Parts: sequence; C-alpha cells; structure tokens
Amino acid sequence: MTEPETETPIGVGIALVARDGRYLVRQRPPGGPMPGVWEFPGGKCEPGESAEKATERECAEETGIDVNVGRLRRRTDYRYPHGWVELSYFDCTTVDERAEPDPSTGFRWVDAAALLSLRFPDANGPILDELANAAYPHSGASDPPGP
Repeated sequence: MTEPETETPIGVGIALVARDGRYLVRQRPPGGPMPGVWEFPGGKCEPGESAEKATERECAEETGIDVNVGRLRRRTDYRYPHGWVELSYFDCTTVDERAEPDPSTGFRWVDAAALLSLRFPDANGPILDELANAAYPHSGASDPPGP
C-alpha cells in the first residue's frame, strides 16, 4: 500500500474551449468511470508531459479540434474514491475559429449558464460556478438567466 506521504496526485489537463459564451462538453460514454456525467475535453498527463501539453493533446484526440492553450484558470486537487487527481483547467480557443467537433465524439457547444444544470464530476463544481459567473456577472451562479 502506498504511504500517504509519498502518494502524488494524477495530473489532468482540462480544456475550457470557449466560443461566444459557450463551452465544448460531452456526456461520458458507458463503460468508463462516471458514465453519463458531463465533461470538458482533457485527460491524464503522460509521463513527463506538462498539463498544458496534455490539454492540447487530449482535446485534439477527443474532439478532433486543435486548440490554443491559454492561461491556467484554476488548479484543483480532488480525491475521488478511485484516485487523487490534480486538475489543471486552461482557457482555450480553437485554432480555426469555425472548427466544429467531430459529431462521433459527442462533444457539443453549451451555454455557460446551462453548464450548471448538467451533472459534472464533483471536482468541477468551483469551475462551473466561475464560468457561469464570468458569463453572467450580474445574475450569480446560483441564479442563471432563463432561456
């Protein structure tokens, strides 16, 4: 068993791909961890890979879209029952401003305020509130505007 002092979190890069107040998200497919919950593009860092590079690589692999990885918006450590992760959320834009995700990937554009109505993994709570508040600063994350 791993000693708590030597345990380190698994690095994960997450792309917050924004366009016109919307973000690229999908529901996780069956057969993997947390099926049916929504997620942003991203994934685990390969050995020696930075969170920025993992974000860029995973976004291209998962969506078929190349992105420009911008500033680190938030870094969060979170312990799930299945493991400890360090999530690095990066603001991203598509290299081609008209790029659309491959339909087979399940990714689609969702309004920032609507993100709060979708079920994401628990670790995403703070970033979802932040994105909704940034999109609608006068309404507050707990009271997003209606359709």
